[in-house]
Amino acid sequence: MNFVLFASDFPGWAILLLILAIFLLIILGVMLLKKHTKLFKDDSKPKSEKEIAAEELNRLLTPIDEPLQEKKEGEDEDEKEK
Repeated sequence: MNFVLFASDFPGWAILLLILAIFLLIILGVMLLKKHTKLFKDDSKPKSEKEIAAEELNRLLTPIDEPLQEKKEGEDEDEKEK
C-alpha cells in the first residue's frame, strides 16, 4: 500500500530516470563480468587466411561419387559415337 502512495507522489520523469539507471547498472555489471571473468572469453586463436580458404574450399568442393562419375563417362562416350 505504501508503494502505491509513493509511486503516485513520484514524478513521471523520475520513474523513467530510475528505470534507465537500473538498466545502466545491469549493462555495466555484464560488461565488468565479460572483462574480468573467463566465462565469456574464447581461448581459440584466430585462423590464418590460408586455413580459412582451405576450409571454405573443402566445404564447397564435394567429392564426386564413383558411380555417378562412371555414368557421366558412359554418356560422354555415347555422344562421341554419334
